[in-house]
Amino acid sequence: MSEEEFLDKSPADEKAMLEAESKGSVRWGVGQVVLLHVVQLPVAAMTIGLSLAVMSVSQLIYVIPALIIARRKGHEDTVKGIIIAASVTTLLNIACTGYVFYNFKIL
Repeated sequence: MSEEEFLDKSPADEKAMLEAESKGSVRWGVGQVVLLHVVQLPVAAMTIGLSLAVMSVSQLIYVIPALIIARRKGHEDTVKGIIIAASVTTLLNIACTGYVFYNFKIL
């Protein structure tokens, strides 16, 4: 890179290059899943809580399209965040369901 090219570069060009190289954000992926869980609350009210009882399965309805969209846009870090948040939700749901079944001797 010559001296003239270096001097001709503006901060806006550097910012545009950084944004073009951006692969998303893990934080944004986790945030998307949390927001989608909040959107699921009215659905839980309509289904009398059934969708919350099977949240691990019902979250697939919105997590899979979110993964596909993020991957098509090339936001690999966002995909990682979505997978992390969905996995944590599934593990918490399984643990809480097991706790309830064990304590109330449902099975």
